[in-house]
Amino acid sequence: MFSARLTETKKAFSSLAWLPTLILRVSVGYMFFSGAVTKLTAPDQLVATLREGGIPLAGSVAPVLATLELVGGAALVLGLGTRVAALVLAAVMGGALVTTIVGPLSGQYPDPSTFLSSLFYTPEWLLMLLLGWMLCAGAGRFSIDAVLRGRHRLRSAQP
Repeated sequence: MFSARLTETKKAFSSLAWLPTLILRVSVGYMFFSGAVTKLTAPDQLVATLREGGIPLAGSVAPVLATLELVGGAALVLGLGTRVAALVLAAVMGGALVTTIVGPLSGQYPDPSTFLSSLFYTPEWLLMLLLGWMLCAGAGRFSIDAVLRGRHRLRSAQP
């Protein structure tokens, strides 16, 4: 009896395996998209952050980064070019970690264990991990990528 219920529960959860992919992809995409809208409409804070991180030509780099986040975020929400968008956005997060997070954290927490614990709590690190997962897993069933993949399979199967 218990074994049968456990099997039914496993099947029920397996049938929902697509849901976490969809929720994470859309959520992360929306985070980047909405953040980019703010950065593009009020770029001064981003430029200041980039300057503090020692980024040369911060005034020129800021709109490029904001545009990458806008386009990449929209691509993730739609599930269009998900792996490419995830790669680009993960690189942006890696850059943010190196330029604005690691330095201050290493000064504040010289002990490696405390430093790593603090680093792993940063949104940039967590976003980079999620983007890395999307890079490997793809967009999932409910995405433009899946529709395009299905059309490609249909064309390939026709004589």
